[in-house]
Amino acid sequence: MKVAYGFPYHDAPALSDFLVGENLAGLAALVEESGFAAAWLTEHPAPAQAWRESGGHDALDPFVGLAVVAAATSTLRLLTYLTVVPYRNPFLLAKSVATLDALSAGRVELGMGAGYMKTEFGALSVDFDVRNTLFDQSLEAMKLAWTGEPVTFEGLGVSARRVTSYPPSVQRPHPPLWFGGNSQRTLRRVATHNAGWMPLPNSRATARHLRSPALESLDDLAVLLDRLRALAADVGRTDPIDIMYWLPPAREPAEMKRHVAMANRARELGVNWVVVNGEGSTIAQARTFVRRYREHVLQHLEGP
Repeated sequence: MKVAYGFPYHDAPALSDFLVGENLAGLAALVEESGFAAAWLTEHPAPAQAWRESGGHDALDPFVGLAVVAAATSTLRLLTYLTVVPYRNPFLLAKSVATLDALSAGRVELGMGAGYMKTEFGALSVDFDVRNTLFDQSLEAMKLAWTGEPVTFEGLGVSARRVTSYPPSVQRPHPPLWFGGNSQRTLRRVATHNAGWMPLPNSRATARHLRSPALESLDDLAVLLDRLRALAADVGRTDPIDIMYWLPPAREPAEMKRHVAMANRARELGVNWVVVNGEGSTIAQARTFVRRYREHVLQHLEGP
């Protein structure tokens, strides 16, 4: 079982200790040394103030932040959990991904989503109602851009005529792709693009508002996995599907130990990655969390 560590950007404003490059780099080195398989950052380039004040959080630009992480590590995978594809022009996003992949010697894991925060779309001058169209066409354009060959592509808001994006992706044909979300549309994308799946925690109270199936437990996950595997069979996909499951917060050793049982149960369902949020209000506390998590969880997980 591989474990991905999320840096503790849980607050708005983000805590000052985690806005110092030296601190982020040192924490990343400890995360790698402790046995985590990946470290991840999310993104919110322009979140609504009301959301920030009601439990939301700030975020670094994930590609800039993960470049700092890459420079401080040598084997740690660099995960976006997740980047919102419609926020960016596909050629700019392809360039950011390929640059990070090149400078890290091929360590990018590209987690992607279509997005949900309408106010953020407005701030970025992106039409919220066409986000899925933008997601699908961007995926097509990026796959072409990552080849390093001249690309001609026409789409909504994009007109490219023999343009070349350099460097190409180090990982061929591109970094591992992960799609985040619980909808039927997301599951179909996972099946048809040979991608991994990042199911997102979603309470039953918010499921209707977000128009996404609830995911509160491993029992909920099992139902969605059945749907995914049926869709994969429909399109003829036969290779194993990478699945990344988000574990609940764990601050104390007893909570961490429950992660071992949850991860092993998830493994029985076919999950091969789990995701944990780092904890701590200072860099020292964050480092203590990593050490404790290694002691109580990482050293006790079953193999792949």
